[in-house]
Order: sequence, then C-alpha cells, then structure tokens
Amino acid sequence: MMDGDISESINDVLFMKNLGVSDENIALLKRMSLQDVKDILSAKKNNSVKQKKKNIIQDIANSNRWRESPPSPRNAKKIGENAWKENEINLDNYYETMTKPSKPIAKTDRSDRTGEDVNLKVDSSVKSINDISEKLEQKRKWKELVDDILDDV
Repeated sequence: MMDGDISESINDVLFMKNLGVSDENIALLKRMSLQDVKDILSAKKNNSVKQKKKNIIQDIANSNRWRESPPSPRNAKKIGENAWKENEINLDNYYETMTKPSKPIAKTDRSDRTGEDVNLKVDSSVKSINDISEKLEQKRKWKELVDDILDDV
C-alpha cells in the first residue's frame, strides 16, 4: 500500500467508528484484520489523550500576572494613566448609566411588614426610646456623609 492509501484507510476507519459502526463491521468493510482496526483506534485514542486542546483565551488569562491577586490601587491608577490620555475618557458618558432621580425619593415605612423587626437592628445596649432615636439619627448622618463622599468620587 502507498502512504496515501494508508492514511485514507485510517481516516475511513476513524470516520466509520464516529458513525457508530462496530469494529468487526469496519474490519469486514475495509477488508482489514480486526487487530489492525483496533490498533488504528487505540493509536488515535492515545494520540488524543497526549494532545492538549488549545484554548487561546484561557492561555492568555493564565499568563496574566494579576491572576492570583489584582494590582494595588496605586498600580491600577498608574496602569490607567499609562493606558489612556487625560481627555480620552468622557466621564459624563462613563457615569451616564447611573440612576439619578429627578426628585427626592420618600422613605418607606417598613414597620408593618412581617419579618422585619426594625428594633433588632439597634444595639442591645440601648436603654430608652431617646437612645434609639439618637442612634438612628447618628446612623442617618453617617449614611448621608458616606453618600456625599461617594458622590464626590
């Protein structure tokens, strides 16, 4: 047999096997010994196991030097400054997707909802209603302060 005939026979055997034809029927159809068919199939199987399937995206991701942990904020800022010039990022466009209510949103009274006990959120060391009111007011002020700081960022 010539090399072309051999590779054609191997391809035929593999093709028929993928179609679900039994090893015995492949041997009969290709006029080969059953052992030759099994040798071709086992060689293909061994070859498939040895060859690693390439996944380019995974290979690139695995070569990322920050794969285990992200860069520090300082390094991330330097990377951003090196990657984009000052006027290349349109901050108005960047923050465009944030929800900005056109009018103040009223607080919802959740006291009548089952399963929500507002008093559980207050520290157990609080003794009186005035203490509760003070704690809630402090919490509200801190929340507003944090919201104001985050709005400025």
